[in-house]
Amino acid sequence: MTRSPLSSLRYRLLLLVLLAVLPALGLIISTALEQRRQAAVGAQDDALRLARLAAGDQERLIEGARSLLIGLAQLSTVQMHNSMGCSALFAEVQRRFPLYINVGAIRPDGQVFCAARSVQGLRNLADQPFFQRAMASRDFAVSDYSRDPATSKPVLTLSYPAIDSAGSVWAVVFAELDLGWMAQLAEKAQLPAGSVITVNDVNGWVLARYPDPGDWTGKSAPDWALVRAIRRSNGEGTLEAAGLEGIPRLTAFTPLLDPRRPQPVYVSVGIPRQAALAEANRLLIRNLVWTGLVVVLMLVAAAIVSDLFILRRVSAVVRAARQLTAGDLSARAEVGGADEIGVMARTFNVMAGRLQARVSDEESLTEALADRVNELDLLNRMGELFQASLTLEEAYAGIGQLAPRLFPNLSGAVYAFRPGNGRVEPVAAWGPQALEGTAFAAEQCWALRDGRSHVVENTASGVLCQHLPAPAPAAYLCTPLVAQGNSLGVLYVAGERSEAAPEVLSHARQRLAEAVAAQLGLGLANVELRELLRRQSIHDPLTGLFNRRYMEETLEREVHRSRRNGKPMSLLMVDLDRFKQQNDAFGHDAGDALLRDLAALLQSNLRKEDIACRYGGEEFVLVLPDASLENATRRAEQLRAAVKEMRVVRDGVALGPITISVGVAAFPEQGPDGDTLLKAADAALYQAKNEGRDRVSVAKQIEQPAPST
Repeated sequence: MTRSPLSSLRYRLLLLVLLAVLPALGLIISTALEQRRQAAVGAQDDALRLARLAAGDQERLIEGARSLLIGLAQLSTVQMHNSMGCSALFAEVQRRFPLYINVGAIRPDGQVFCAARSVQGLRNLADQPFFQRAMASRDFAVSDYSRDPATSKPVLTLSYPAIDSAGSVWAVVFAELDLGWMAQLAEKAQLPAGSVITVNDVNGWVLARYPDPGDWTGKSAPDWALVRAIRRSNGEGTLEAAGLEGIPRLTAFTPLLDPRRPQPVYVSVGIPRQAALAEANRLLIRNLVWTGLVVVLMLVAAAIVSDLFILRRVSAVVRAARQLTAGDLSARAEVGGADEIGVMARTFNVMAGRLQARVSDEESLTEALADRVNELDLLNRMGELFQASLTLEEAYAGIGQLAPRLFPNLSGAVYAFRPGNGRVEPVAAWGPQALEGTAFAAEQCWALRDGRSHVVENTASGVLCQHLPAPAPAAYLCTPLVAQGNSLGVLYVAGERSEAAPEVLSHARQRLAEAVAAQLGLGLANVELRELLRRQSIHDPLTGLFNRRYMEETLEREVHRSRRNGKPMSLLMVDLDRFKQQNDAFGHDAGDALLRDLAALLQSNLRKEDIACRYGGEEFVLVLPDASLENATRRAEQLRAAVKEMRVVRDGVALGPITISVGVAAFPEQGPDGDTLLKAADAALYQAKNEGRDRVSVAKQIEQPAPST
């Protein structure tokens, strides 16, 4: 939940001070707003007066130009179309009256025959509005606003016809009035920076503009706020709106010509709103600054006084409460005094002390519970490990990974009995004091002697086992591994004391060690039993070789591996010659002994990667990975010769002669899969039997399909 600033005692005290100065602040703001309003009204009035002045100036200039043109129209040089005399005279007029950019005369056909300066790019002006109006009205005419081609200045062209006594037009004299007077007017009026004087019509065409940073002269802005205001008015008016450049301005406008004409023209003066209100804003800022300084001084004084008598003591209690909330249970409020704040601080300290004691107890219980949960989880994982292990070696490796997590900061080892010698050997070890590689007799461990845990919490005074390393650890325990009354080994755990852990083997660790030992005993017994059953399921009980089931699984696997790696593989099928006669003659025990001796001879003549299997009765199968047909045939001959030299004696009687027949088949020459290879080797063995026994026969190569044409 968000804490409101007003909930603070300090802020409430300061708020009272602020409330006291709010009326003065409101009066200042109200006065400033009125000053701004008056400044805006004054600026608009000034702009309107200036617009009226501009309109009056232009009307006077137009009237002066009218008088000038009437006089020029009466000159004989004009009436006689004297180009040289007329041009010289007009040049002198233009020099004396610089407001006229050009002064000239035009024949009735529109051809310019004299001018103060040449009419650039255009000699015939018959299509110009000012010429057409003068010709049509036979009177003084005013053109639309335009831009002079030579100077690019906005101009207003005035014209007057020279008429003879018969009423015919001899010539039309004209003068281009430079609208640069707007710049002179702006300079004389000392308008603020950003102010503009604009001449436009009711349709939004900008006829003249000074200054014109956006080059709007000659462009249309029908949606301009000024244009909308002009259309709504009956003449002059004021408005506050953004100008063509987007700058807010206070603008006043008035008509230049008679507003009753169809297309009146207006002159407007726009003053930037920011400049018009600058003085009012300055006064507002000054008053606000002084008021702010007074408020700050009052707030500082209030803060100092309240801090000395109230806030420091209350803050000490609040600070301690926040530390307690953040988890610092040792936080206390160091506040004295017999008043309410002192009583509150002492009460808080008592509460914090009780809370600290309770939380400490809960943390200890929570930590112990978390340890137990972790231990149970690891014990469950150890049980799952034993269920998934196929061999004791896999189980031992898993113990070496899980035991350090069950006994952190401790050393230890698991010892298991090896059959036949009465000694235990380490199968898993961990920690710096592990006894890995050290075997000892069962009599050297008190736990194995007594059949129960042997705990020594201080090796300096306890009864020690003889298998301890030198120097002895500070404390240790040994717990026997028992399953169904049989001792399988011992669990050894040891450690050193430190300031952080003065008690090496707590009661909880002792109980954990006994639980782990029980789990290890049952788990290892089950793995050993499964390993025995698995071995029995894939081995022949008489010869110890792999049985037929394992051979069939292995044969397919080896064929796939050879096909994948692109290497050969061979198969030998071996049959003991005349075994039935020898079995009948010497008895089944002698026959079994002969089979065992033959299996031992075959096993001794194989490579590590070769696989020997009893196929059934007196038949054996040898799987030779990475052996070519030639290599397999040579090895088959070697086996045949070795068997022929073998001597088996039973009850003082030698069995013999002993020979074998061998069928050889290879992948891929004699078959693409295991079944085909086995049949090919069996057929080769049958052929060896038919040819007289005691020989090696190679299977026939399978016929490859003829290539299609």
